[in-house]
Amino acid sequence: MGVVLLWTIAYAAGLNYFFGLEPQVAAMDAGVFNLFTISAAILIYGVVGYLPRNRTFQMTLGIALLFAFVSQWLAQQAISQLITDPHYLAFLDQSMPVRFALGLSMLISVGVGLIFYSRWRELAETKARETETQLIARDAELHKLQLQLQPHFLFNSLNSINALILTKPDQARQMVQQLSDFLRLTITRADKPWITLAQELDYLETYFSIEKVRFGHRLEIDVQVDEAIKASVIPTLVLQPLLENAIKFGLYGTTGKIAIQLLARQHGADLQIEITNPYDADMQPATGSGFGLSGLQRRLYLLYARNDLLTTARTDTTFKVNLIIPPQP
Repeated sequence: MGVVLLWTIAYAAGLNYFFGLEPQVAAMDAGVFNLFTISAAILIYGVVGYLPRNRTFQMTLGIALLFAFVSQWLAQQAISQLITDPHYLAFLDQSMPVRFALGLSMLISVGVGLIFYSRWRELAETKARETETQLIARDAELHKLQLQLQPHFLFNSLNSINALILTKPDQARQMVQQLSDFLRLTITRADKPWITLAQELDYLETYFSIEKVRFGHRLEIDVQVDEAIKASVIPTLVLQPLLENAIKFGLYGTTGKIAIQLLARQHGADLQIEITNPYDADMQPATGSGFGLSGLQRRLYLLYARNDLLTTARTDTTFKVNLIIPPQP
């Protein structure tokens, strides 16, 4: 409203200064013509929003031309009834082409501006919907990957329980309880995308207790974690798949004792975790890499948008996984 008032005052001042119209006449002239021009602009604002997407610019130009003609003609008829001075009426007739051109320019500007604004708003809304959809899809995929346990672990655990029922029923009952606790923790933490390293290590203790019942003295787990970093925040269930793979393929085809090492330390702002297990290439499965790290790699990418956080290195006797966990984004 302030801009309209200033424009009307400037319009009237110009008529008074350049064309010598009386202040009262100039003010009336400016008020009437601006009133009809603004009314036409409001009508264009209401019409442009309902125009079809095809040929919008051409239709807007046509509407602006029509509204400019009608508004300026109506303004001329109205002002000529209010001011009957012959000299002013002569000036009015002579100035109408210029007034029409100014009104048309203003209405075209309003129409084109509305088109660009509406297109920008549509693009912004579309982008917002796409972003929200991507976030929902990402969260769904993260949730799926987070809960993805390798089936062989459950099957082998159940087979071990079945074997112990007759020979060692007490151990069978203990393993059932441990497996129940492990699955309960897995499901409970599904809604917690981030936990502390200390909480993850407690979860791993439950997992280790099951695996030690299965493999007995053959399996040794060496966990070395600085006390100062146990409060660090990491993605939920990010270490269990690595330990599961290390146990599975470290013990694959062997009958002796093996030792798996988990080492966690601070490296700058990041948390660095190394998991090492024995490795014998001749004893590994003939197909596939056998270490199933792609799911975890995908989780890390979805969380941090980086593909360099999980790396592996192997020698003739060992396989090492190096996991870097940046600060929580």
